[in-house]
Amino acid sequence: MSVASPDSGQSSDVFAVVLTGPPGVGKTAVLTALSDALSDDGIAHAAIEVEALVSAHPPLSDAQVMRHVRSTCDIYREAGHTLLLVAHTLETDEDVLRLLDAIGADEHLLVRLEAEPATLVERIVEREPSSWSGLAALIAHTQTLCRTMPALRAVDLVISTEDERAEDVAARIQDARPEPLTSTSVPRR
Repeated sequence: MSVASPDSGQSSDVFAVVLTGPPGVGKTAVLTALSDALSDDGIAHAAIEVEALVSAHPPLSDAQVMRHVRSTCDIYREAGHTLLLVAHTLETDEDVLRLLDAIGADEHLLVRLEAEPATLVERIVEREPSSWSGLAALIAHTQTLCRTMPALRAVDLVISTEDERAEDVAARIQDARPEPLTSTSVPRR
């Protein structure tokens, strides 16, 4: 299958899908599944997993993180990518506004992924080394985020990842905004 070039004469408006949720909810897995589905359909896009983009010790400041996001999104826009997929743990409404500003998209879909707290703990324990000194703090913070993240006001779509495959969650996201996220010329799976 040929992939349309990002510079294929389409509108220059930038659309962003922003995935958020607590640690262990599956942001990276859903980002990968959505990116794979778009690639399979020949839809040009760029995928950015913010925590991986800014991994450093000691950690970067919030302002430095947003500069990295802005620079990365600018580079993709300059290359002609008008569909950006971004995954990041957003804890407050202010975090949401800062990230959306850094992305600089004309339109966006903010998706909050959720799962039961016990499921999140199970997933975190499964993926992180048991000897990691930050494990207990991450689990505790995840529990806090399970209580606070539902209050985020700018969320457009909430999807549970409980007992769901990442590919199915990605398909639900595509169905929520078919115009920028599906190809009418390529049949969906």
